[in-house]
Amino acid sequence: MKGITGWKRKGVQRRWLQSYAIMLLIPIIMMTATYMQTRRVIEAEIYRANSALLSQLQREIDNYMNYTYQLAEIITFNSKVASIMRNQKELGWSERVFMVEALADFKSYNIAKRNVDHFYIYFHGGDFLLTDNAYYTSELYNTFFLEPAGVSLNNWKNVLSQEHRGKFYSQREFTGGTGGGLIYVQSIAVQERGISPATLVIELNQQRLLSSIRNIQSYNEGNVYILDGSNRLLVSSEGEGAENRSFDILQEQSGHTDTISAQWDGEDVVLSYIQSNQSNWKYVYVLPEHLYSEKAEYVRNLTFLMVTVTIIVGLLLAVLLAKRNYHPLQRLIRNVAERRKQELLPEPQANEYDYLEEALDNALDHNNLMNRTIEKQQQMLRSNLLVRLLKGKLQIGFPLQEVISEYGIRLHTEDFAVLLFYLEDYSGFFRQDEQDEEKKREFVQLIITNIVEELAGQQHQGWMTEVDEMLACIVNFRPDTSPEAAAEDLRRLAEEAQRFIGNRFHILFTVSISTIHRSAASLPAAYQEALEAMEYRILMGDRTIIWHDRIKHQELSYSYPLEKEQQMINHVSAGDFLHARQTLNEIIDVNLGQENIPVDMIRCLMFDMCSTMMKAAMEANLEHAELYEENREAIRELLNGSTVSAMRERMTLFLQKMCLHVEERRKNHKFRLKESIQAYIADNYQDHNLSVGTISEHFDVHPSYVSRYFKEQAGDNLTDYMNKYRIEQSKALLLKEEILIKDISDMVGFYSISTFIRLFKKYEGITPSAYRENGKYVDQSGT
Repeated sequence: MKGITGWKRKGVQRRWLQSYAIMLLIPIIMMTATYMQTRRVIEAEIYRANSALLSQLQREIDNYMNYTYQLAEIITFNSKVASIMRNQKELGWSERVFMVEALADFKSYNIAKRNVDHFYIYFHGGDFLLTDNAYYTSELYNTFFLEPAGVSLNNWKNVLSQEHRGKFYSQREFTGGTGGGLIYVQSIAVQERGISPATLVIELNQQRLLSSIRNIQSYNEGNVYILDGSNRLLVSSEGEGAENRSFDILQEQSGHTDTISAQWDGEDVVLSYIQSNQSNWKYVYVLPEHLYSEKAEYVRNLTFLMVTVTIIVGLLLAVLLAKRNYHPLQRLIRNVAERRKQELLPEPQANEYDYLEEALDNALDHNNLMNRTIEKQQQMLRSNLLVRLLKGKLQIGFPLQEVISEYGIRLHTEDFAVLLFYLEDYSGFFRQDEQDEEKKREFVQLIITNIVEELAGQQHQGWMTEVDEMLACIVNFRPDTSPEAAAEDLRRLAEEAQRFIGNRFHILFTVSISTIHRSAASLPAAYQEALEAMEYRILMGDRTIIWHDRIKHQELSYSYPLEKEQQMINHVSAGDFLHARQTLNEIIDVNLGQENIPVDMIRCLMFDMCSTMMKAAMEANLEHAELYEENREAIRELLNGSTVSAMRERMTLFLQKMCLHVEERRKNHKFRLKESIQAYIADNYQDHNLSVGTISEHFDVHPSYVSRYFKEQAGDNLTDYMNKYRIEQSKALLLKEEILIKDISDMVGFYSISTFIRLFKKYEGITPSAYRENGKYVDQSGT
């Protein structure tokens, strides 16, 4: 059929073959990585082994030296040796007795000959020696021991006649012979500078020393060198030619131990060394680079062979698997094409999977689109249903049980209650530089929704929704729950939500609770009860729990005598803040002291007192616009449900400001910082990043101080002042119909249009679009 050949170049079979071939890179990369890691492991193992063996050799040599120092001290302080040294030129019978006794002592000192091969004392005045087992004249000792080793008698005597302060030498350096051991030389009883009566010579056990060195050589076939503190060669496993080696490279090393790769006497080597803290000697192990590389080369060759075999076998398998796996797909393509009654290849660039994808998309596209739309709107539809249920907007005969089951809601009983959550403050949960109020509010609502639903689900079940800028929770009680138990569970739910969310997230809110209703049809009544209870927030304060069944209504009256009003006005005019505040508190306390005074009456009282504030400002001849604006803000807060305690604080602050302005007028003092802040906001209100933080940084003051100072001086929270200023600037722009509301929101510095709309409605009472329509109507009427 047509299309099969068109898939040859970009077909699935070719892609499978390419994929299988690419998969071969995985073992190749792994083998390469294994080779590199193995090489590093070999290096690390060689370095570690060299360091361990050198450390062992260093401890053994240190033990030899300690033993040698102890033996030299014992021999030096031997009393018989001292007596022989005093009379060595004329030996009498007593001195010869001392010799015999000294020889006996010497044999006991080195009876094991483990660390020291032998030792002797050469007496310069008597020209004789006492070894650890016999007495010799210098000529006789030379005949037996020195001449076979190629040592000259005169050279030997010259070396012994020099002053030696306990120093180690190699045999070649000390005697000029052919030996390769270590010799310790110390002059005894130094009397005059450069002259001593005897010299002690201790030859270390050469076989044991060489055995320790060969232990290292047997591991990697390198050479071992022992150097003193001045890098002078003492012992070497190399044999002839070792004394010609240069160890200047070690002078550049400052560490106690290290392994380096370097070129040494024209040869690439790996050099490991360790330095003794006791003797300052260096123990050096030198391994030619080619000996070290043999193991790495073996691993590399083995890896290369395995990679080659893997590539050949992998390619063969890739071809076979690609052909085998393609046959079912080819049959499926032909079956689909026959059922769709069209060509196999509708587009030249398509491959088999593109063709199948198009076929499946066409068959399932409509169904998937509907499912995605329903799934996306599921939460919104559920929230809308709950709001309609609370407000009683469901039609008669609405199949509530069937509809709510589609949203995962299963009713336990017909017993319900409604809780309302009024957000008081959530500023403590966010940083000061976060400006998008809409997003912050949505996030806070999500937190409260999840936690309250989880708390309600512990005993019963609850569903949250947003309604009238509050959150409502419908609680459905489990069977056999008594009214008393239900009320107790509601109390625990509200208290636990306030405690947990307040402590963990610093989100504060007030809760109102309806009475328990016995059917879903009475949910609108429960919602109205919760709303009525929330109205009493103005009396009971914020962050409280208000029960509808505990609210009692009284007659509509409040106490606000004219003489009290005049007293407050007089105190303000005199600048007497203390008495003005006292009068304010008396008026509020008298009315709150009435038993169950209605909320509406308290609100009327607050409006009446706001009017008194304005009278006081006018009678005091105060012309500060911020005072009048603050009074307007107080009225807005009353309309928005501010509490009595909050209004008391606001009015107290308002009184204080008016009294301060009276004092300012008397003292003619200006608050320049406040004016500077206001000017800065006027210049930068269009900047989206304008915040308390940027303002405090500009004026070089702390954010908390500038917030507190501005509120004290202007009466407004600094953030509220910025938002009001931006809203005020947007009014003139809204009258220009050619500018979109979204662009106006951006021009006056808001992050999002939703925030702009919400704040405009908050401060002006209407939406921006309504304000624009009203302005348009006014213009037309004027025309």
